[in-house]
Amino acid sequence: MLGALAMTSCCILPLVLVSFGVTGVFIVQLSALYAYKWYTFALSAAFLGYGFYKAYKPVDPEACADGACGRPVNRRVMRATLWAAAAIVAVAMSFPYVTPFILKF
Repeated sequence: MLGALAMTSCCILPLVLVSFGVTGVFIVQLSALYAYKWYTFALSAAFLGYGFYKAYKPVDPEACADGACGRPVNRRVMRATLWAAAAIVAVAMSFPYVTPFILKF
């Protein structure tokens, strides 16, 4: 989720803040983060890749025979959160390319 939030800071966050009426120098400073878009994308992709690895890796029943590797989070909730974060990153990455087509209408 942190990777998804970092990814949205350069593209979607300024638009959301402008829609709420926040303008001025603060928005210009946020648009300076656009230069780091590919770094945040790489970091987000790495976090998502590790998350998918941990979420879908089969649990070895012999290693958990004594109950030492019990998961504190339900795997279904963890996977749903992971897919939501992946969707946020996908929207953030496609946003600069889709926006010109949306603004034509």
